[in-house]
Amino acid sequence: MPISIAAMQIALGVAVLGLLLDFEKPRQPPLDLPIIAFVAVCVLSDLISPFGPPPLAFATLWRPVVGYFVITHGLRRLPPAWPGRLYLFAGAGLAIASIVGLVQYRTGIDLVHLAHLRERPALVQAPGVPDRFGAMGFFISRLTFGHVAALLSTLIAGGLVSGAVRSKWLRAVVALALAAVAVTFDRGAYLGLAAASLVIVLLAATSSNAPRMRGRLLIGGLALVALLAALNPGVRGRFQSSFSTSGNGDRVFIWARAKEIIRDHPLRGIGFGNYPRVCGEYYDRVDKTFPMRTWAHNLELSTLAETGPLGLLAIFWLLGSAALLLWRKRSIGGLAALTAFVAIAQAHDLLYDNKVMYALWLSVALGASARSPEAKAA
Repeated sequence: MPISIAAMQIALGVAVLGLLLDFEKPRQPPLDLPIIAFVAVCVLSDLISPFGPPPLAFATLWRPVVGYFVITHGLRRLPPAWPGRLYLFAGAGLAIASIVGLVQYRTGIDLVHLAHLRERPALVQAPGVPDRFGAMGFFISRLTFGHVAALLSTLIAGGLVSGAVRSKWLRAVVALALAAVAVTFDRGAYLGLAAASLVIVLLAATSSNAPRMRGRLLIGGLALVALLAALNPGVRGRFQSSFSTSGNGDRVFIWARAKEIIRDHPLRGIGFGNYPRVCGEYYDRVDKTFPMRTWAHNLELSTLAETGPLGLLAIFWLLGSAALLLWRKRSIGGLAALTAFVAIAQAHDLLYDNKVMYALWLSVALGASARSPEAKAA
């Protein structure tokens, strides 16, 4: 549930313990080979890196993929109704975080700090809106909250349209989450939601057994929420700036430096997780004051720079296999969440943000487990 990174990791640990206490020989999950291949390439890239391996925490940033195996194996041991229940639990967490985010937009309140779980309050001014704050939920970044909420809201919306989950109150959760995402002012989340919505509409329109009237009502409601959000000048301005060259000068700078790193290390890359260690030299040649020194803010560029062509092929195999699995399962929600992830990852470093990756693997595993009426008929 998207409450906080600590809550996500504790929940995952509890689930792992449950599987160990009820141990049985696991069946092979559908994505095991592409996952193992990607992790192996990441490890290999660090072993042969000209810069040596990064700190362990960075070298193992692929670790949220454990969530996929836990959910897949866990649901195999539970009754058929459980995938639908997990949608409800995820919706509950999303609703709580969204309410907190909407309150933050007005007040800047940090409940984690008030609970003495964070030393300093985390808040950020809303871009372009004086005296307002970007919604962060229980995280320390409005972007992280926006990305997580975008993935989970599209997963739930797609599940509702396909009939994989039936709950009237989850419709309200999706609307609430969209409102919260709007006031994160996260342009990547806006584009991810737009791409995922297109997938939901197209798949619902071509699905012979999907409950079309329910889907039309939900899509109409989501369109209304989007329209209301667009009436906010700050939200409208942030969305429009997504297509402005002047408003994305930082991305142009970062992508140019990433291409220089790829040019200098075209085959083996610089090692998975090493980008923040290496990029400073390239940035300083052009602008020593440039502040954002993380990754390339683009999934393909970051992967190619760190792991070379082999790593890029591995991530394409992994994401392509996930898409094929969800397509075969007729999982509109899973495909929508995966689409949102890929769209957002064109301008953000999602692969290295554990919070978002937990949400992605939850969406893929749950989407592949909660079968729609059409998949059951097939």
